[in-house]
Amino acid sequence: MSLFKQLVLMLGLFLGVILVSVMMLNFRTATEFVQNQLYTDAKNTAHSLGLSLSKVADPSDTSTMETMINAIYDSGYYQQIRLVDIDGKEVYNRESDMRVSDVPQWFIKMVPIHNASAKSDIMMGWNRFGTLEVSGHTGNAYRQLYLTLIDLIKTFLIIGAVVFLFLYLLLSLSLQSLKRIREQAKAIIDNEFIIEKKIPFTTEFRSVTVAMNAMVAKVKDIFERENETLRRYHELLYKDAETGLYNRRYLTAKLPDYLQSDALLSSGIYVMVSLDEIDRLKRECGYEQYHRLIIGLAKELNTQMAPFPHTLIARLNESDFFIAIPAIEMGLVIHQIENLMMHMRKIMTDINTEIPEYLTIGCGVGSYSENDTLKSLFSRADHAVIQAKIQGNFSIDINHENDETLVLGREEWREELLKSLDESRMLLAFQSAVEQRGEELSVLHEEIFLRLLDREGTIHSAGYFIPVATSLGLIDTLDRYMVEKVLSHIKEQNPITPLALNLSGDFVKKYANIQWLRSQLEIFHRQSDLLLWFEVSNNTALHELEAVLALSAMIKMYGYRFGIDHFTIPEAGAYYLQAIRPDYIKANSAYLQDMIFDKETGKSRESFNNVIRSLGISIIAINIEESKEVESLKALGIERFQGSYIAPVALL
Repeated sequence: MSLFKQLVLMLGLFLGVILVSVMMLNFRTATEFVQNQLYTDAKNTAHSLGLSLSKVADPSDTSTMETMINAIYDSGYYQQIRLVDIDGKEVYNRESDMRVSDVPQWFIKMVPIHNASAKSDIMMGWNRFGTLEVSGHTGNAYRQLYLTLIDLIKTFLIIGAVVFLFLYLLLSLSLQSLKRIREQAKAIIDNEFIIEKKIPFTTEFRSVTVAMNAMVAKVKDIFERENETLRRYHELLYKDAETGLYNRRYLTAKLPDYLQSDALLSSGIYVMVSLDEIDRLKRECGYEQYHRLIIGLAKELNTQMAPFPHTLIARLNESDFFIAIPAIEMGLVIHQIENLMMHMRKIMTDINTEIPEYLTIGCGVGSYSENDTLKSLFSRADHAVIQAKIQGNFSIDINHENDETLVLGREEWREELLKSLDESRMLLAFQSAVEQRGEELSVLHEEIFLRLLDREGTIHSAGYFIPVATSLGLIDTLDRYMVEKVLSHIKEQNPITPLALNLSGDFVKKYANIQWLRSQLEIFHRQSDLLLWFEVSNNTALHELEAVLALSAMIKMYGYRFGIDHFTIPEAGAYYLQAIRPDYIKANSAYLQDMIFDKETGKSRESFNNVIRSLGISIIAINIEESKEVESLKALGIERFQGSYIAPVALL
């Protein structure tokens, strides 16, 4: 029971006892007054009527006496008036039964009133004639008491209502600060830091509020300092100091997410740009011209390549740059690459017209897929760059070695994808994510993937058709199909293992899709108790924050889990995690080892753990390919894993 209800109940009982006690005391006093008044009226009437009867000249004139008695009795305030002579013989008597029509019978039974009678001697001259006996009518007393009771009840109800209303308003005002303190404490649990600006007037609440504000400010400061430390460390570890681009270490940690993700990022285009004679440039033209050239190249890479979604640009070494552009076709990139070479020619000429005479720049372009490894990809990129330099300065060589030729045109692809949905040739596959604590191994969830069964019976992974579906604007259609297929599978098979669905950015950013998902989950939630996990990519969380916030809130409303896939710390730090509050993040195993463990000092880095785990977020390491990765991560406190070593992708 809340403090407000306890106080209202306590004060209500206290007020009720007081009011009832006062009302009972007043009623008892009124009853005694009516009882005494009944006797007093009877006594006064007996004396006054007796005195009037004593003035009758003829004692035998009973008719006059009867008239006088009737006049008094007919007023209705008396139950009996009786006249007897000196010998005890009744001269005249008027009496009636007690009947009260407007007073409830239960009231008459509960409130006993004793009838009062008074006597008066009647003297005629010096002789005693007889005795007059008068009894009051208790009906009038009951009527008077009942009306008094009704008035008391009405009065005390009004007083009680007014007092309760006043108490309610006073307690509401006093406890409003306590409610804000509760919300402040709850916000800390939810990893939100709220400073209460309204300081309550109640001394006790004031001191608690001030203490809470101090604690929140301290916790917020700790989080911000840890986040800033993590951001700076991330920048120091993964950023090239000269150009601001990512370095080779980041590329080797992040690129496996692209090559093994089995989703939107699993295929695309790579670009490698390489410069020759860098040392000669430094020696003959000086560091300043070298620096201007490198900065100009970095700026052009960002200008031409960064607009593509999920683009990864890195500087491998002093003279080589590598770009990975997922989910895109060669024809959409080649124009930007040609612009890059053209602008680089101008930059070199503007710096020094002699530079293009000995400094050679070449560009190798090709496609990658989930079947590639870092070694094979870099090997093909190096070969393409060498071929480009052989062709001449500012040349571009397109490597077709790993291309999967798509013989269908765009409209044919659209028709094929839509038909595959209609004919249920878009299959579901899954990969298990597990938790290992000691010797105990349990399945956390099974992440769902799409597979395309073509007309020849060949099953293709997502990297085969996702880039085309993206360019055709069919990604959210595929997501809807996946959701419907998964919910149908659960209804038919009734699995016990939770399923995880990864939603694309195109799906999340459309409000209609979120509303559609809400309607689907509303029906599913009433029919099944199976826990669902929903994920979005880190890039989607960063660039579609408001939509992801709405999606996360909706998912958690149904009691499901929400996570961020392919997590890396962005340049602005981890503040967006505070807003989204995901239940878990998935990050590449190599990236996690870099962020949690310092290989140079052999010590763990606490900032990453402090930021992530202080927000109540669990960590799942993905792309696990070898047992030694599991052992290394377990030593760092990671207990949740997913990858081909843990469990391969299989059809559902």
